[in-house]
Amino acid sequence: MILLCLIFMVFLIFIIYKNLSSRSIFFLCTLTIGWILAYVSFTLYLSKFNYYFNIANQFIDFGSGAWTSLVLRNFDAITIIRLFNLGIILFYVSFLCFSISFASSLRYNPKMRYAYIALGIMGIIQFLFYDPRVNLTLQDFALEAEVQQLYQQFSLAGDVFFQVINYTYILSSFILFLYYYVRYYQLRSIRDHTLYTLICLIPLTFVHLFIFSWAPSNLVRTTFSKSFINYVQPPMNSFLVEYRFFPIIALMAIAIMIYNVYKYKSNEARYSNIDIMTKKKIDTASLGIRAFTHAIKNHLLAIRSEAEYLQEKFADDEDALYSLKLITDSCEQSFQSINQANEKLRQITLNMKAAPLQNPIERVIERFHSSNVTIQLEKSPVNVVVYIDEEQIAEVLYNIMKNSVEAMAPAGGRIGVAIHRVEQWGTVTIKDNGPGIDAENMDEIFTPFFSTKPSITNWGIGLSFCHKVVTAHNGKIEVTSELGKFTQFTILLPLVKRV
Repeated sequence: MILLCLIFMVFLIFIIYKNLSSRSIFFLCTLTIGWILAYVSFTLYLSKFNYYFNIANQFIDFGSGAWTSLVLRNFDAITIIRLFNLGIILFYVSFLCFSISFASSLRYNPKMRYAYIALGIMGIIQFLFYDPRVNLTLQDFALEAEVQQLYQQFSLAGDVFFQVINYTYILSSFILFLYYYVRYYQLRSIRDHTLYTLICLIPLTFVHLFIFSWAPSNLVRTTFSKSFINYVQPPMNSFLVEYRFFPIIALMAIAIMIYNVYKYKSNEARYSNIDIMTKKKIDTASLGIRAFTHAIKNHLLAIRSEAEYLQEKFADDEDALYSLKLITDSCEQSFQSINQANEKLRQITLNMKAAPLQNPIERVIERFHSSNVTIQLEKSPVNVVVYIDEEQIAEVLYNIMKNSVEAMAPAGGRIGVAIHRVEQWGTVTIKDNGPGIDAENMDEIFTPFFSTKPSITNWGIGLSFCHKVVTAHNGKIEVTSELGKFTQFTILLPLVKRV
């Protein structure tokens, strides 16, 4: 049963590694290595002294022959205990380091290095506190100096202290995950990744605490002879095991992890399919609009030509000239709309370069200085540098903000623009307090020619263009809305990686 958990832990690394920073991958690997090391060395310790075969067999699922073979092997008990303590301590320290690196992502913070160093030093101190040779030396000294009671008090106080420390590591880790989930709840991809990682770690933690809640522990006792050491039986939790509950618990833990991995992957596949379908619709619309505009342009040219002929013929008729001018102006506006539609749906060529994300944002905000909408910009405390085509991204931001301004007209409103650095992404969040979008329209807003605006000059191509540009940057664009309250667009663009 535990073997299945171990296999699935390794599988879990391959499932979620691509969304993690290099530090997170490292700590996730050391967490797994620590758990495997603790499990293997604990098995060897039990077999070394033939402890608890009937109970341990339900954890380990060994046959009597394999168990007897381990019992007969002459493993060094001190080495086994050291490996066991190392695995347990590595699990707890790596758990907290993983949560810290997950929550801090790619933000460069020199102080984070000191946190890892402090946790490492605390782990080394804990390892030395439980080292069997250190404890045997202290026990012999206490026996000779007749201060055994003082040693026992010291050992008990250290046990309580380090147990509290280890449980604090676990509790702090889950608090960090929950904080990260709440903070970036509006970013769907980040939210889902955090949620499913958190839920997968919960059953793993439960199984660990169920088996090793007492560990690490001092498993050696000195005796009247230094050549003879008394090795302590570990205080295994036998209640649930004796009543055959543990296999059920382990199966449920594995089932929860498998289900959440499946759910996470299916959600990712769903959104990926939506992106693929949107791209196909845009490509199809691009082909259709080129054929449509070719035909309509010929008719518009004929109309404009006839209007210009009539302007010459009725040069003295002011009323006729006024009407004919309206016709020619309408033709020009139609040509412009057609050209804009063609430009936005044509194949996009990007001129990529590393640039601060705030550059195109500030330029776009300046274009709305005369509108009746209040725009608030929240900059990131660190410089967010991404690979972008500034002109194209500026056009994307302009389209989104223009939609917000039009949605809140004529009363006006407020638009909040925020820049953040989250994991491997530089993010731009644009949130207005406008009327919102109907839930039934949410999946269609990036579809070409879909629009809720009544204007006859609107083609419904702006958001399709935004989707096309952002995905061409290998980025993501997400939208959330609540009718009557707000609409929020979030653009995620890949960060420039530090070398």
